[in-house]
Amino acid sequence: MTNFNSSGEELIDVINENDIVIESKSKDEIHHAGLLHREVHVWLFDENKNVYFAKTSASKSSAGLLDAPIGGHVSKGENYLEAAVRETKEESGLIVSPSDLILLIKFTGTSQNEKRINNFLRSVYIYKYPINNNTIKEDREENDGFEKFSLDFLSGVKNEEMTKFHKFVLTSEIPFVLKHLTSVNVDFKP
Repeated sequence: MTNFNSSGEELIDVINENDIVIESKSKDEIHHAGLLHREVHVWLFDENKNVYFAKTSASKSSAGLLDAPIGGHVSKGENYLEAAVRETKEESGLIVSPSDLILLIKFTGTSQNEKRINNFLRSVYIYKYPINNNTIKEDREENDGFEKFSLDFLSGVKNEEMTKFHKFVLTSEIPFVLKHLTSVNVDFKP
């Protein structure tokens, strides 16, 4: 479903504050102008409820920071759930169905560096089944591997450790991941 412009660049829907599509532009145009757009994150965990993080690839502006294991833009014409399913397959090799993902939260945020402004509305999901290290593949374009952290560690991350994580992850997403994982029994995929 990915759409491209005449230059071969992927198109992303630009939205207004009510999450209504107003136009489509390339990722570069969106980030250069700081236009509001849609993103998804998908969280993964193992049988002991340790949470997976991806170490951001050296080719990215936030190289080395820990982020959601799955994440990306919602392409032109896609909805959030379709993008989450697609990104999960692309970035981890896991084939999931929409019913395998649970929406945890939707929030807006803005991050900025000298090259780009990321102004987003992000839907955050969790895959409802535990996975193991052998199940998930690494996408070297997106990340430099995965790390896992226990619920105890994530419940009490110290200030000096917070700089290892991408903006918004610990404050806007992990509390909902922790709430979900502490309130459910782990079921394995049938």
